[in-house]
Amino acid sequence: MKPGPSMHRDLAWALKLQAKRAGERAPSVRGADWRTATVTAENGDGTVDADGIDDIRCMETYSQPAVGDVIVITQSSSGNWVALGRTTTTDPDWVPLTLAAGYTNPGHGYTASYLREGRRIWMRGRISPTAGTIADGDTLATIPTAIRPGVAVAWAVARDAGAMPAVCRLEITAAGALRTFQSTNLPTWVALDGISYTI
Repeated sequence: MKPGPSMHRDLAWALKLQAKRAGERAPSVRGADWRTATVTAENGDGTVDADGIDDIRCMETYSQPAVGDVIVITQSSSGNWVALGRTTTTDPDWVPLTLAAGYTNPGHGYTASYLREGRRIWMRGRISPTAGTIADGDTLATIPTAIRPGVAVAWAVARDAGAMPAVCRLEITAAGALRTFQSTNLPTWVALDGISYTI
């Protein structure tokens, strides 16, 4: 029995639909593409897995990937995937530091806090003891693990005008202790304003 015209139309339609579906899945046909995905594994070699796609290469700007990050990924026409970076649902804001017992804001200047912008950390605010002066080498706060510089870093920071010039040494240790050093004329407050480092 010879196939009729309707069978030819059905077959042509089925072949067209199959080709369309294959093209939708093939990057070489579809071309470049981007979408959001959720990280399911951080591989430790500059790649992540997300939404069933393995070994997505991270851009340099996407630092410290973590499972659960919602990221933007893009695919080239040759099929290679790249993770552009994480998305955010909130505007980055200043996060108050938890100060050590016996320390507070002196009542002037910003509250001691930090702002994270990718790998860059900014600090601002002032810290004073609840009474007296800041003891040499005393820990004022412990920096959260996620924003520690990983090595000891130090700055000359503003302090009260009890000594001239009105600066003292402030450091963050590798373990995250924020402390100040001034062997004489101990300060009644120190400022974090202008401190910045990368993680």
